[in-house]
Amino acid sequence: MLGTDDHFRLIETAVLSNSGKSSEWRTASWERCLKDYKLDPSRAQLVDLSRRELREELDMFDADVALATRELESTLMMIEGGGYSAHIANRNGVIISERRSKDAGFYCSTDRIGAVWTEEVGGTNGIGTALKNLSPTAVYLSDHFYADLTGQACASAPFFGPDGQILGVVNLSTYNPGVPQLAHRVVFGVAQITADRLETAYFRNAFRKFYTLSVAADQRSSVMFAIDTDFRIVGATRNARSLFKLDDSAIGSRTLWAIFEKIRGNPALDYLCDSLNELRPLGSGKVVEVTLRRPLSVASTPSIVGAAIASKVAKPKLGKKVTTLAECAGNDRNMKRNIDVLKKVFGSGLHMLLLGETGVGKDTLTRALHYESERAAGPFVAFNCSAVPETLIDSELFGYSAGAFTGASKEGNVGRIVEADKGTLFLDEIGDMPIQLQTRLLRFLETQEVMPLGSGRVRTVDVQVVAATHQDLNSKVASGAFRQDLFYRLAGAIVTLPALRDREDLQTIIANLMSQVSEDCEVKISDEAMRLLLAHSWPGNIRELRNVLTRAVKLASSGVVQPEDLMLIQSMPARSEVAFTGVKSDPASGLDPAATQRSAPSMPRRIAAAEAEKEALAAAMKTYGGDPAACMQALGISRATFYRKLKQFGLTPSGR
Repeated sequence: MLGTDDHFRLIETAVLSNSGKSSEWRTASWERCLKDYKLDPSRAQLVDLSRRELREELDMFDADVALATRELESTLMMIEGGGYSAHIANRNGVIISERRSKDAGFYCSTDRIGAVWTEEVGGTNGIGTALKNLSPTAVYLSDHFYADLTGQACASAPFFGPDGQILGVVNLSTYNPGVPQLAHRVVFGVAQITADRLETAYFRNAFRKFYTLSVAADQRSSVMFAIDTDFRIVGATRNARSLFKLDDSAIGSRTLWAIFEKIRGNPALDYLCDSLNELRPLGSGKVVEVTLRRPLSVASTPSIVGAAIASKVAKPKLGKKVTTLAECAGNDRNMKRNIDVLKKVFGSGLHMLLLGETGVGKDTLTRALHYESERAAGPFVAFNCSAVPETLIDSELFGYSAGAFTGASKEGNVGRIVEADKGTLFLDEIGDMPIQLQTRLLRFLETQEVMPLGSGRVRTVDVQVVAATHQDLNSKVASGAFRQDLFYRLAGAIVTLPALRDREDLQTIIANLMSQVSEDCEVKISDEAMRLLLAHSWPGNIRELRNVLTRAVKLASSGVVQPEDLMLIQSMPARSEVAFTGVKSDPASGLDPAATQRSAPSMPRRIAAAEAEKEALAAAMKTYGGDPAACMQALGISRATFYRKLKQFGLTPSGR
């Protein structure tokens, strides 16, 4: 980590010499900071917005913040244990949503909700420089303009709205001066994947009434068109506009056949959805792979109504098929028992509490309960208690009247509880609700009455409440961080959802998810890759598994997922050590991933995974004569994981 004077001299030298081809973007940014913005690299003067200003910036984000926040949760599963936190910044460089790393020691306190990260304010940084160049940007330690920030690393990727204009930036950051640059490059790739997924989701949502055509192209983000039944182009992503040279005047006036060779016979669009897989651009000798999708159900249209809420509709967001209770249960006995209990209690007037690790599918299960109950005709509203700034939870959940506070909407806000009337309210991460708001929630649960801020009018609502958390609420109650009476009020039924590694039907879950994420192409999993999947501990559970498979499908060549395509991140806890792909192959040692992680088909999956890990550890210790460093390197695990596993399996450094 450079000293302030050394960092200042480095910046001056780079700007004056204008050298360093591999870091031209950095030098150009430093030059803007010095010459255009007149910033002093030794004095960081960062800016945080007031509550009113933050509300304005949230309103300016013309998209569903909840969707973006859920995507951040998925993103953290890809880089589990790396100390990175995930953020969404709007087009003005203001952080409006975040999901923090479990490792608080690596959290960048400067990257909080309401922080302004334009290049003019924050100097060279991921968010601001990505917005300035409209391209993905990885800023690694001393790449930062301010000397105070050279202990941080951030990876940012802009995403664009359905109109092709910049919408916001995905940012992944860590305060870890020892983070390896190779690891940061991997995280940079994950940021770009997240931005692409957000851009695709927002585009399909905006044009849900139209057919969407996806084009496989060597682009950083989606190349998609929205077309009507007459093949007229009614929408195009930024990359589609650039690649096929379309301006705003072409949208709504040109047909698909103005840029692609027309298909003979003029078949119907519904027929093409099942048969079309390639088109030839006009004037090109090559064909491109395409995928045509039908319109999303109009009944599935989500209403975008502020931060941390899901659609107030009687169908799932983005028109996806609702996962059924039978699919949630699978072939796992524990899940079948859980769902049997929940079905009997749901709608009885008792509230429910779902416990389980992050990513086990608490939201999915609650939606399935709602859509298979008598409340299916009513709205399903989800509210994440940790995805909204603490100062805004009260107004977002309970609502407010017009003019209730400075910056309040002129129309007021009915609040998520009222929006869920006659339906289901899912309170995710209830363990993160501030203690003062727990009192107000308890009062509502007891009376079914709610009074918005600034209003003297009480409204009675009929809501089935399902709360969920991955935290130990008993410990929080004991420490005074969670009200005991609220815990009992929510505990009409308490079920704990099993972790993915404990599911008896893990292989079936993998197969089902694989068919979902590879729906546009036929991709299979090799036997070696399947063995690694079955042996993995899945700290991020189903969400992590989905992300791993989604990424693997994109990386797989010849339509078969191989072990290297999985990029399983076993651990990234240390400041200078990162391991990615499980057991490493070492021909000299005879350690083979497929052999050491083989699981017996007759064993329950969790037992097979444990046996495979124990076998791998014992083989490594025997091969390397008990040398811990050599074993860690061969197995691709951290020091902490190595010794934790030794203790778990009762092994000694001698391998016995």
